[in-house]
Amino acid sequence: MALLLLTACAPNLPPDSPTVWGLPYQALQVPDGSLAPLAAFASRNTVRIEAGQVSTRMVAHELTHIWQQAHQAVPVAFLGAPCLRQPAWNCNALEAHADAVGEAAVQAGCGPGDFGWPDGQITGCRIPDPLEVKP
Repeated sequence: MALLLLTACAPNLPPDSPTVWGLPYQALQVPDGSLAPLAAFASRNTVRIEAGQVSTRMVAHELTHIWQQAHQAVPVAFLGAPCLRQPAWNCNALEAHADAVGEAAVQAGCGPGDFGWPDGQITGCRIPDPLEVKP
């Protein structure tokens, strides 16, 4: 699998942080409208999602950005790929990849809790591997 390299730094997190794909992260549910014009944001192993927007698709999408940052990569297949959910002004390879993983998580029947999201539904699904998801 070919990867496009990126750069990122990540802070240390407490050992009881939720994890997905072996990566710990901090989950923050924030007030609706506080991240406008977006509804969610991931940076430095922290995911912020507006309260009314927490869903499997959103959690998986934002956690894919944590995966991208940790691996300093995005699969090359997503270069020039269309975004499934992003507006044109926010569509790039990172967003196309995150959109595809979010959709794959929904199709796999996952709930936010499967990704470690606090108080999220746990279904026991097979969480999609970001490297296995295709555009």
